[in-house]
Amino acid sequence: MQVEFEAYQVYLNRLPISTHTRRNYSLRVRQYLRWLAGSVDGENALSDPVERDFAVRDYKTYLLQAGRTAHTVNATLAAIDNFYMSRGMAPSKIRRQDLPAQAPKALEADEQRRLLKAIAQCRTLRNRVLALVMLHCGLRISEVAQLNIGDVLLSIRKRELVVRCGKNAKRRIVPINSDLAEAMRQYLSSVGNVPAESPLFKSQKGNRLSVQAIDYVIRCFATQAGVDLSSHSLRHTCLTRLVRGGTDIVTVAEIAGHSRLETSRRYSLPTEQVKLEAMERLNYGAAST
Repeated sequence: MQVEFEAYQVYLNRLPISTHTRRNYSLRVRQYLRWLAGSVDGENALSDPVERDFAVRDYKTYLLQAGRTAHTVNATLAAIDNFYMSRGMAPSKIRRQDLPAQAPKALEADEQRRLLKAIAQCRTLRNRVLALVMLHCGLRISEVAQLNIGDVLLSIRKRELVVRCGKNAKRRIVPINSDLAEAMRQYLSSVGNVPAESPLFKSQKGNRLSVQAIDYVIRCFATQAGVDLSSHSLRHTCLTRLVRGGTDIVTVAEIAGHSRLETSRRYSLPTEQVKLEAMERLNYGAAST
């Protein structure tokens, strides 16, 4: 299967997708091919549509039995579909797993206050703006890493971030609120006059800040604030606040870069804490007194 994987790597490197997506597709396809190599009809599954569907179905079952979440299984199936497309075949007919009917994990109000305090106390302007972009704009971490100086539009009439290549190579424009705009102006002023194609966030060596480095910065803020979060939690928090603040789902989907409205609607679902509080309010004991 090594030859097939190397051919897929060539195909993958030509696609207009983020480095993060490319890395995940590569990892998941490599794992699938290793599993396929140990199956009875592995070779046939690379070219025969019927054998392909049997193999993908069995691999999906294998992942579920191994305790993989619905999100992980669906992401793996998407990568496998991409692999078969690279071979000139149609995607498999295996359906995705239903996602759990609960809202993505977002920070509670007290956690948000503690995080914002930790961000405000940071002496590194770059790190402050980096965290605020994720919290106020809801960008994916890979999208933040790809931002260039020219993607920030700040004028009297416009306050926008241009996401040039989001998920599925989609371009979108995300408005910048006044709080972020003020911090961003300070940051751009400190950067000075540099070409528009220069990375917005650079490392100390002058290179584009990697996804791993961005995640490290966010986790340092989390430790200082005493909250449990990842970079994706900031995206979830932003989108959750928009939905619960009354923003319509279509607008949220545009800001988030979601292809399907169902993905945005998940942010309107109740959390486990909200459901627990609802059950506590039943208070049957009070009714019997």
